[in-house]
Amino acid sequence: MASQLEENLLVGSTFSDFGMTAKELSILFTPENVRDGSSLVQLGRHGKIEGLMMKLRTDPKKGLDSSNINDMELRVKNFGDNKPEIKEPKALLEYILENFEDPMLRILCLAAAVNLIIGVWTEGWKEGWMDGMAIFIAVIIIVSVTAGNNYVKDQQFRKLNAIAENRNVNVKRGGKIVSTNIYELVVGDIMIVDTGEKLPVDGVVIESSDLKADESSITGETNPIKKNVPVIYEQQDKANPFLISGSSIIEGTGEILILAVGENSQWGISKKLMTQQTKDDKTPLQEKLGILADQIGEYGLKAAVITFIAMTLHLLYDAVFNEYPLFSAHAVKEILNFFIVSVTIIVVAVPEGLPLAVTIALAYSVGKMKDEKNLVRFLSACETMGGANNICSDKTGTLTENKMTVTNLYVEDTDFSKLDPKAIKNSTLELLCEGICLNSMAHPQIDESGKFEHIGNKTECALLEMCYKFGYDFRQIRQNMGEKIKKKFPFSSEKKKMTIILDPKGDKTQFKIYTKGAPDMLLDKCSHYINAEGKATVITNDYKQKINSIIKNYASQSLRSILLLYRETMIQGRPQKPEEFNNVEDLIDKSYTIIGVTGLQDPLKEGIIKAVQQCKEAGVTVRMVTGDNFDTAVAISKKAGILPPNYEHHEDSLAVMEGKTFRQMVEGLEYEKDEKGNEIPKVKNLQNFTTIAQELKVLARSSPEDKFLLVTGLKQLENVVAVTGDGTNDAPALKKADVGFAMGIQGTEVAKEAAGIILLDDNFASIVTAMKWGRNIFDCIRKFLVFQVTVNVVAVTMAFLGGVFLKESPLTSIQMLWVNLIMDTLASLALATEPPTDELLTRKPYGRKEHMITPGMWRSIICQAAFQLFVLLIILFRGDSIFGIESSRGHRLDEEYNPVYQEHYTIFFHIFVFLQVFNEINARKLKKTELNVFDGFFNNYLFIGVIVGTIVVQILIVQLGGKAIKVTPLDFGHHVACIIIGMCSLGVGYCIKQIPDQYFQSIELFKEQVAPEANPETIQGKMKRPSTFLRKKRAIENKQPLKGSQEIELKAGTSGFKQ
Repeated sequence: MASQLEENLLVGSTFSDFGMTAKELSILFTPENVRDGSSLVQLGRHGKIEGLMMKLRTDPKKGLDSSNINDMELRVKNFGDNKPEIKEPKALLEYILENFEDPMLRILCLAAAVNLIIGVWTEGWKEGWMDGMAIFIAVIIIVSVTAGNNYVKDQQFRKLNAIAENRNVNVKRGGKIVSTNIYELVVGDIMIVDTGEKLPVDGVVIESSDLKADESSITGETNPIKKNVPVIYEQQDKANPFLISGSSIIEGTGEILILAVGENSQWGISKKLMTQQTKDDKTPLQEKLGILADQIGEYGLKAAVITFIAMTLHLLYDAVFNEYPLFSAHAVKEILNFFIVSVTIIVVAVPEGLPLAVTIALAYSVGKMKDEKNLVRFLSACETMGGANNICSDKTGTLTENKMTVTNLYVEDTDFSKLDPKAIKNSTLELLCEGICLNSMAHPQIDESGKFEHIGNKTECALLEMCYKFGYDFRQIRQNMGEKIKKKFPFSSEKKKMTIILDPKGDKTQFKIYTKGAPDMLLDKCSHYINAEGKATVITNDYKQKINSIIKNYASQSLRSILLLYRETMIQGRPQKPEEFNNVEDLIDKSYTIIGVTGLQDPLKEGIIKAVQQCKEAGVTVRMVTGDNFDTAVAISKKAGILPPNYEHHEDSLAVMEGKTFRQMVEGLEYEKDEKGNEIPKVKNLQNFTTIAQELKVLARSSPEDKFLLVTGLKQLENVVAVTGDGTNDAPALKKADVGFAMGIQGTEVAKEAAGIILLDDNFASIVTAMKWGRNIFDCIRKFLVFQVTVNVVAVTMAFLGGVFLKESPLTSIQMLWVNLIMDTLASLALATEPPTDELLTRKPYGRKEHMITPGMWRSIICQAAFQLFVLLIILFRGDSIFGIESSRGHRLDEEYNPVYQEHYTIFFHIFVFLQVFNEINARKLKKTELNVFDGFFNNYLFIGVIVGTIVVQILIVQLGGKAIKVTPLDFGHHVACIIIGMCSLGVGYCIKQIPDQYFQSIELFKEQVAPEANPETIQGKMKRPSTFLRKKRAIENKQPLKGSQEIELKAGTSGFKQ
């Protein structure tokens, strides 16, 4: 393989300003070359990592000089830039041609072509072209408007996707750590990588602190790959310094030298090879409505077939008994007209507008949600939020500002509420600040005035800012002592601490260890503390009680406590290289000396209390899942309104639990295989989980695995669950949830990849916005469904009755196509873009198994259709005498146009359209309590435009359509009469709402795809908790021993979680 690599390099080698080409560097990251070690060998031939830096003119400490424009341009010229290759968007014409793939429209066009030929043959060019050409024009208008909608939607989604992919990373430029857009990265840059980072480029590791990468999406390797700096650069060396673009950092931190960007990186090569998708992924609601549309279409197909047979039988009857010339061009044209009418019935009956309405509603909502700080990645997430009834939220950065400030400091056995460095001994202060500055991964920026810009972990930044105010500049300390750091153990959500090992003297005899983390995880590992004289003293029981009291007091003030420790010790074997320290972490994790405890304030975000209250009013349970300790979690949740202000915890309460207790109570996860052999996680003790879920509001001191366990159980109980997360370990829970919300500011790229929606402002209140828009989508689709099914029933019924009893349809094919345009495309535009109201947040969410068509909707559909049919039948059979005009019945007007006899059917067509127009206004308000259909009418200008536009075009069609549309001009009085009759739909709509829903409960005309209800016996969700349950809980919390032989054995706290 190595020889193959060399051969490829020779082929790709051309002159370069840096002594190597983009292809030479790119091929180093080919997975096969990395796997067999040939990339490592080739890296050695480039002069190892140090040689590469020299060739690329990169300073390992300062990085590149971004002010040197010529150098940056030279790098782009030789190695390319990191800008994405964007696929060309479809042209409007392509969308139009796609719409012609509908078989019914093709058949209609074919029939129109035959009609055109026969018309010209029998009537000549002057008159014969109109019927066929009118159908062609109508079809073109329909597909053009539909294609236009799809085109605009695609443009919107492209803009949103561009925003979703755009992000910043930290690189070294000019000796500083700066945040740079990924599109501006160039070969030779030194990039800082941290846990959760998704690599936008290919690079080699030049510094590693336990770096591990997930390359499963690139190489298929499911196990994490350790990344470190090589030693011997030979194939037998197990070191792997190659970080491949598209992979994710799941553990550790480090620095990489960027060697391939853009189309030369592995991710860029893959994207270039990707073929364009042949079809869009449908959301669950689109699929459900697609099934519903097919079922409605089946009724239309049956009606069309019966109509065609009835009209054909009438023609045969005339041929036998009335001497109609059956074997003539006129007869062929008439049969063709029957066929066209029948196909048009199918076109009208099949509600293509249903899936289209979802698409329009989603496109409209997604754009508006982006304006309100919700970036939707998956359309299904947007609609699913309408049914969310549980929200599991993080605390830091979601409910709180994530603007940490150190407000309290307990040091030298004194609690300082005002930070005064002069009151602290110099030796203690030096230990405190040295440990904070070195044992940190944050890189805040400080301007000339000393103002901090927090870049990195906000807790670390706040600690560094405190040190800066104490006169200790972390930049200077890192510069002076950075080389003495021998090993970094990054923060672990499991151990809740981070540690560094220093060799202060450089002789490997005495190492200094700094550790910081959660007090409840570290206090038991401490043996000494620094007393008021600044000296290390053995910890006494009195001191333990005092420091625990201090921590509890901080927690009651909603302060986050960080314990700062150090120890000096020898390490067996005198390790020197970072990898030699890998196995010593557990050995050194003891006998610490306490330097102090910091209390950090993170205030609630503005609007959180209101947002939580809105969730409660909307029937949504808010649960806070946090890594903070019990008391801090309770204090914050009481402030936010998640717990009542007067909440007092007692031993039998389930409202607040710690992760460990929760995990043991529900006994973790078990995995069952589905029909396809996939492992599906299930909560082991669902009975206990059900009891807990009824009360649980706060899960404190929890891990990402606990969050996954909670989400899994809630979904098992048929809840629709939304989850927030920002860390790499949150990804499984974000994926498992019905809707995952990742933090746009603090969230890792791994979390964002797993989420359906990204909160651009990291604010819980934005979740309420998403919930409101999700419910609005559901409402809009229901409004459109009521309107369209009503039009379908009336149009198809009238065409069917006309064909059977009058030998002709009172609505011609061209008229029905206009109706189809009104009810499919224009109505979907009008009703699917209705803005949400705050009323949406005052009712319960939609159930997971709720039917699309409710009894109230059936009431509107059936009663409104019955009224319209009643009016239209009167107009059809008595309209001529009512208006004092000639009847259109029995004059074969589809065969021979006559303006005098056409007036009757023109009025029929006019009234039919106006009944639909005003019923469209009715459809805006479906609830029985919403009696004023004009409430908020002027909030949707698109709706007003569609209504006004439809009325204007309808009048123009009647006045100017003539023979092409089979209408005749009406006088002003007739127009007014038709509009007034159409407006009766509004009054009838008001009266319909007075009819009780109970009369329509049993109607199930369409079989919606709804799963059967879960058997309640399987979960036994009883409100009364059995005594064994409480005894078990107390035993876990060490409040009393387990008793009773029937208790279930505990599994030592394991969650059974699988990554």
